[in-house]
Amino acid sequence: MNSLDLILMSIRNLWRRKLRTSLTILGVIIGTSSIVLMLSLGFAMNLNLENSMKRWGDLSVIEVWPNYSKMTSNQEQPSISEEEIAQLETLSNVEMVLPQLSLYVPAVVGKYKGYIEIVGITPEAMKALGYNVGEGRELNKDDRMVMIAGTQIPMMFEKIGASNRGRMFGGWDENQEAPFEMLNQIVKISFDQSYGERNAPKPVVKAPRPTNVMVIGMMEDKNYETNYRCYMPVESVKKLILEQKEYELKVREANGEKISKNRNSKELTYQNVKVKVQDVHSVDSVLEQIRNLGLEAYSMSDGLKEVKNMFKGIQMVLGGIGAVSLLVAALGITNTMIMSIYERTKEIGIMKVIGAILTDIKKMFLIEAGMIGFLGGLAGILISLLISFLLNRFGSGGLLGNLFGPPEEGVKTYVSVIPLWLLGAALIFSSLIGMIAGYFPARRAMKLSALSAIKTE
Repeated sequence: MNSLDLILMSIRNLWRRKLRTSLTILGVIIGTSSIVLMLSLGFAMNLNLENSMKRWGDLSVIEVWPNYSKMTSNQEQPSISEEEIAQLETLSNVEMVLPQLSLYVPAVVGKYKGYIEIVGITPEAMKALGYNVGEGRELNKDDRMVMIAGTQIPMMFEKIGASNRGRMFGGWDENQEAPFEMLNQIVKISFDQSYGERNAPKPVVKAPRPTNVMVIGMMEDKNYETNYRCYMPVESVKKLILEQKEYELKVREANGEKISKNRNSKELTYQNVKVKVQDVHSVDSVLEQIRNLGLEAYSMSDGLKEVKNMFKGIQMVLGGIGAVSLLVAALGITNTMIMSIYERTKEIGIMKVIGAILTDIKKMFLIEAGMIGFLGGLAGILISLLISFLLNRFGSGGLLGNLFGPPEEGVKTYVSVIPLWLLGAALIFSSLIGMIAGYFPARRAMKLSALSAIKTE
């Protein structure tokens, strides 16, 4: 018999026993949908984690800092030199090296005072890091004393004379309304910690005149890294840092501290460097190269990888639960095929007598078992897709959504995620399970004695 005849005969045999076939297929449906849905919960955990971590920073950005572990008690604080920055730029798969210059300063806007972190950046660096402006305009090459503020910066200010004397270390309510609109405001920056306060003590050394900085833009509220920082042209930040260093040296000297002879040095040191990698898959190799240079490095993808490894264990447990259902379904297929052999013993004997090839008899039973697995798997993945849609549609905002990822504003939380490859794998796997479950009954049918099979009533 050719393959088409075998397939048609198998379909007829399954159709003759519709109830038994349907119940067996139902077992495969339950097993397949169970394993797909269980694995989809694990995939949803991974996706929710990745989406949340992207809000904390770019996964393709590596933070680099000096190796503090080798510093002795008498040694000055280590820093990253210009030579080391040049070495970082030569590493393979590195798109951009961004030395970080930042300072913390008191700032006054009208009747409000706060403490802000200012980071020096270039327009090219903002684009590479994916820092987008939500309101106002972006930085230009010709800009000097202007800044783009994070969305939470206004919350760091409070009225001068209030009990907290500025929110230097937070403690504010993020849901509280901002005291003023930051965009287009003039921010007065000073190095005197008491600047702007009423009845402030007279400073030991008179601080330089406050620097006026215009807020030309507000960052998008999509990245925690940018929400709490202000960004200025890097040359302006360099100027402010040098002025701050000079002022602090004068204060230390006025307080009787001995200052080294190089106190007027204009050299800037870097405590932190960002390395933008060409793609996320190259992060591990670049991390290894950086550490070989004697520097410390960390990427958000490191933390993501650690948590994903933990989630893999959860996925294995969830997949195992689904696999048990599929194993039970396989036993059901085996039982169905064995019962079919007992009921069709005489038919098998006649087929042998009229010259049917033994392998054809074996193939017929394997095809029947494979069809049960295939049809059950196909129906199972369709049901899985429906349940997955319902879970994401109605369960993401409730208890299930909280279990599989804390809800965050602007971040979609998934309860179930089914990749296409999982659907294909589930269909192939269920078909194979069906054929494997039918293998031994098929061999039994092939080995039946033709004479004794014909005598069977």
